[in-house]
Amino acid sequence: MRRRTRIFCICMAVICFGVLLWRLFVLQIIDPEDYAARAADQQLRDTVIPAARGEILSSDGTVLAASETCWTIRASPRELADELVEPAAKALSEILEIDYEETLEKFSQRSSNDCLLRRRVDKEMADAVRTWCSENGAEGIQIRQDTKRVYPEGDFMGCLLGFTDVDNAGLWGLELQYNELLTGENGRVLTAKNAWGYDMPETYSTLIEAVPGATLTLTIDANIQHYLESAVSAAVQEHNVASRAVGIVMDVQTGAILAMTVKPDYDPNDPRTIVNEEVRDQVNALSGEERSAALQAAQQAQWRNKAISDLYEPGSVFKLITAAAALDTGVCTPDSQFVCAGSINVAGTRFRCANGHIHGLETFAQGLAVSCNPCFIQIGARLGKEAFCDYFEAFDLREGTGIDLPGEIKKSEYYTADRMGPIQDFVPWPSGVLRKKQRPPAAVP
Repeated sequence: MRRRTRIFCICMAVICFGVLLWRLFVLQIIDPEDYAARAADQQLRDTVIPAARGEILSSDGTVLAASETCWTIRASPRELADELVEPAAKALSEILEIDYEETLEKFSQRSSNDCLLRRRVDKEMADAVRTWCSENGAEGIQIRQDTKRVYPEGDFMGCLLGFTDVDNAGLWGLELQYNELLTGENGRVLTAKNAWGYDMPETYSTLIEAVPGATLTLTIDANIQHYLESAVSAAVQEHNVASRAVGIVMDVQTGAILAMTVKPDYDPNDPRTIVNEEVRDQVNALSGEERSAALQAAQQAQWRNKAISDLYEPGSVFKLITAAAALDTGVCTPDSQFVCAGSINVAGTRFRCANGHIHGLETFAQGLAVSCNPCFIQIGARLGKEAFCDYFEAFDLREGTGIDLPGEIKKSEYYTADRMGPIQDFVPWPSGVLRKKQRPPAAVP
């Protein structure tokens, strides 16, 4: 019996020590990182230091978007002494200009380890909170350094710059397009804490510095942009433009955009406020879900960059494409002659020259100089619809430009050769001369 008991005890000891050794092997060799992370989580408080977002500059060095230091006030109610719950709620609600009842309710949740009081306060408010906590020995009120996005030029280049959310992530415009480039790498402060989650009395911390985002320099020239915005704004007022006006200045040698605007524009510091007073009043007159939907639609329309997101009929600007195609194919020369009698009849539709002009006999070069409609209808007829359409693609008018802004429409609407109508036999020109009739090409890129 004794022998069996000894053997049983030895076996149990071997099993117990075997399990213990195996567990130690797992903890130290197979999976040490997981348990080390658990220990660190129990022993350290990890506080994030937000990285400053990179600046956006114009080509001449004007700061268009920057990051400004601010502070976020948070609290750990369970660290706050019971007798300070009500005084702290009263004092901090006054300093931070927040609701007292809501603040008291947050502080009264004695098991809570974290609650937000207010984001993005200035230095004066943060210092006032720090002073009150110091004078009253209040524990658990956290004053965390943060950053916020600011646009020093105010109501300037809103349709291009876009804006960010409360976490400094890009939501629109260049801020969205280059969000990854502009976003920095957050830093951290690791502070020792006790078993209750409070900071240890002894000072112990490890600082990992934040890395700011990269700087973005645009091709936009701030001086040219100011001139353009001023001119377009004046035109909007003079002509009572209802659906916003667009202006673009481009370097013809490189294609670089030197200025671009849509007016009226919004202030990227306050992008959600509707600029158009009439639209704002209409939205405010609504309520509930109807108001929310109307507000969202109005904001989307306000933020929309019409310069790249809307389709336009080019009008007489397209005469340059027609002229280039005609010269390139050789169907016309600068000295080729045409007749303008003020209007021209094409397939039953009469097209007039602008402002009632009658240019008479004119050369190709003269017709281009005065933007003569009858002249260019005749040039298009000489070119032929097949060749004309081929030049749409040659000038890259069938695709988007690839500009580095979000929201560019990726297609063009244009006539193809088979959509330009039947070729007629003859058409009497105003001069009385019979010529071969062909429906004039048109394009809407």
